[in-house]
Amino acid sequence: MAGDPRNPQVGELVIDASELAAILIDLPPGALRSMCTEQEGFGDVLQEIITNQPVVGDKAGVTAGDATTLHENTVWIARIDQFLPAVAKLHEILVESRYSLDDERQRLAFAVAVSVDRRSRTSPELVAKYEKTRAYRSAAAKKGWKTRRKKAAEAAANAPK
Repeated sequence: MAGDPRNPQVGELVIDASELAAILIDLPPGALRSMCTEQEGFGDVLQEIITNQPVVGDKAGVTAGDATTLHENTVWIARIDQFLPAVAKLHEILVESRYSLDDERQRLAFAVAVSVDRRSRTSPELVAKYEKTRAYRSAAAKKGWKTRRKKAAEAAANAPK
């Protein structure tokens, strides 16, 4: 049902995953590298274990606790999988919104610097008042100029003689 934070749909902004609190784990960086993941055919394996448990599970060394844990983990994974698309889309929306807002913020700061430059002709005191703003706007251009100059020098040094 759309609008239910406990069963979010892609594009919704309210997501309530609090029911997962007991099983959520924040692993240290790199910990995922050594973990086993589901491979093709695991559904058949799972079905086989569950089907055989009541009849020959004990004989095979599969305890009732193992079978219960296997089932519970499968249920939890399915529940997490219901949240992932909505969370992924929300993450995408947040990142894109942040970039858009930052772009607007940067462009406004650059516009302020241009305005200060223009108005400083009649009010020279503005140059000192907006020194950091004007330097910030020019920093990217100066860096680009230095990079182009460095690459041109490298190209000249590597040119066939």
